[in-house]
Amino acid sequence: MTRRQEKGPGEGLNDYMGKASTGAVRKYLDTRAASPTRYVLEQGAQWLSGWIPGPVGMLVRKMLYSALLARGSAAPVCESGAEFMHMGNIRLGHSVYVDRLSRLHASRAEIELGDCTRVMRGAYLCSYVSNARPGEGIRAGARCWVGVNAVLASGQGGMFLGNDVLIGPQAVLVTGDHDFSRLDLPATQRGYTGRPITIGDNVWIGAGAVVLGGVNVGSNAVVAAGAVVTRDVAAGTVVGGVPSRMIKELEPRWSMP
Repeated sequence: MTRRQEKGPGEGLNDYMGKASTGAVRKYLDTRAASPTRYVLEQGAQWLSGWIPGPVGMLVRKMLYSALLARGSAAPVCESGAEFMHMGNIRLGHSVYVDRLSRLHASRAEIELGDCTRVMRGAYLCSYVSNARPGEGIRAGARCWVGVNAVLASGQGGMFLGNDVLIGPQAVLVTGDHDFSRLDLPATQRGYTGRPITIGDNVWIGAGAVVLGGVNVGSNAVVAAGAVVTRDVAAGTVVGGVPSRMIKELEPRWSMP
């Protein structure tokens, strides 16, 4: 029996954690960058400059990262300790700010943030899944705010945020779901599929709220803190609870000339 035949089902491409095979290393690199060369360039730039604090570090990262981000991307205002993966599929508008300990983890499914968007400390934006699909990542409009330790995840389905969307601390927006009906398979091996999340303009998603795949949130809506949103939210309404329900309708205030 050859060495290759002796390997168990969890080795090589199936599991790179704790393994040292060539296939396992390549799998690890694939999760971080589009190619080994890109991995060296992207991680090298971050190793060299990612730790430098203050305005000096921001300036150095602007110069290094702008050459590695997606074509048409502006250079970010990036604090020390922020992480980027698959930088070639991350496109940032002008004056995008990325705070300390945040991570933007792209894949074939791109991450795109509009002008003046803010990603606050510890936030995690992820479009990486093994079966990610181009065009079904995360796209945010201008002047969005992603709060402290918030999680936005879409590698399938797509997550589309309008302009001026405010996402509170520890909120979770995730498009994907696992096929929990397959009891014949371990939970980690069940099929993963995503459904789109669409958020309109001027939406406020409160702290700790959860928005699941397949949901549309209309413009000028408010999702209360701690709500779990499993169905569409009408424009100009406030929803809250688990699962969420409408609490009230918001009345527009017209200013007098």
